[in-house]
Amino acid sequence: MEIRQVEAIPLRRELDDRFANAQKWISSREYCLVKIETADGSVGWGECWGPIAGNRQLLDDRVTDFLRGRDATRVERVHKDLLFDLRSAYHSSVPAGVVSGVDIALWDLRGKAADTSVATLIGGRRRDAVPAYATGHFWPPADEFDSVKQSVVAEAQSHVDAGFDALKLKIGLERHFGWGPEYDVRLTKAVREAVGDDVTLMADANHAYDLPTARRVADGLADIDVAFFEEPLAPDRYDAWARLREHSDVPIAGGECWAFAPEFRRVADLGVADVLQPDVTSAGGLTSARRATDIADAAGLATYPHVFGSAVALAGSLQLLATLPSPVRLEFDRTPNPIREELAAIPIRNEGTAVPIPDGPGLGIEIDREMLAEFRVD
Repeated sequence: MEIRQVEAIPLRRELDDRFANAQKWISSREYCLVKIETADGSVGWGECWGPIAGNRQLLDDRVTDFLRGRDATRVERVHKDLLFDLRSAYHSSVPAGVVSGVDIALWDLRGKAADTSVATLIGGRRRDAVPAYATGHFWPPADEFDSVKQSVVAEAQSHVDAGFDALKLKIGLERHFGWGPEYDVRLTKAVREAVGDDVTLMADANHAYDLPTARRVADGLADIDVAFFEEPLAPDRYDAWARLREHSDVPIAGGECWAFAPEFRRVADLGVADVLQPDVTSAGGLTSARRATDIADAAGLATYPHVFGSAVALAGSLQLLATLPSPVRLEFDRTPNPIREELAAIPIRNEGTAVPIPDGPGLGIEIDREMLAEFRVD
């Protein structure tokens, strides 16, 4: 399957209302998809993490020529060669989002060529559906803490009503609102009181804290029976992560900002987290994410992949989750996102606490070309 054409496809949709996490305010959803077409007319779809800017230019100006003429079925060879090329070009970093988008598209193509799912190719399908937790609970613009609390509690209750038995909250309010870490604990406690003890809660700080603050928050979350405390610190502060984990009574999770097998091996060896969370769109694609799960398994760590993308990212993540030993959970983004909901011809939905894993060839989804054109911004 000779690669004939590589296309970067920028998508964006403005949202009706903006919302925030500890990093930023979000007023739109945007993605750079990767479409790879072979000489026989087969098409594979991938997705890059991050904004359109940078991803599209790198794909257009460098990666397309690098890939044209290569065998699309030799996915891991292309992955290795592309890493070498980009490391040589950029020295201190590799644009992981671009590598991820290409890799996902190539696995999609390889699955379609073999008339089987990606899960079968990368380890074997263990399950037809995966339990999910509802991620969301971002913050609306507000002047008073009670307004944010009421919004988050109402959303949490709506997810439980929709069948979810596990939820992930956002904490780290101080950056946008000036409310210190005690408010993060208060917010989590309010949700716990609203949904009850039978619902699993997790908390994601989006690297909002320094080490002393993270310790205070971890103590508070442990008292509320939080299942894991995600990304408490900046992702490159490995020593601080290890010190926090050593003294924390709540499990520490992280990985959405880590990429490629050597980094995941390093964090596993340093003991920085109990739960690793590779994202197929930012870890280096399905190839690297799968390797990260093997590293986690060898180290006795849990793996709960990070997912916060379009229908392509969701489908790729489900293919990865289909192969993992139990226990597993899908991070199922429930924030407003028309591109996630409408890009696939058959949307991926939850059925109570579970989400079915597509079993068609490749990623198992078909892109709705009319909606693709609707969301395209170039």
